[in-house]
Amino acid sequence: MAESRLLTCSRCGRTASGLTKPPLAGDIGKLVFEHVCETCWGEWFEQSINVINHQGLNPALPEDRKQLYDVMKEFFDI
Repeated sequence: MAESRLLTCSRCGRTASGLTKPPLAGDIGKLVFEHVCETCWGEWFEQSINVINHQGLNPALPEDRKQLYDVMKEFFDI
């Protein structure tokens, strides 16, 4: 079994297990991978559904995806 990768999470400030791989493509995925713990990523995943529904976003559209990523970066303080 592989050891967990520890990091200091930008959101919760705890030293905790990081994700096993970048959760998104490109630079944004790398940023999340390097700064966000598994727990906070799970919390964002739940929150992102609310953001998408509340703001009427379509993540398939580049401009909506950018808006979602901007909210995500604020959520994670990255």
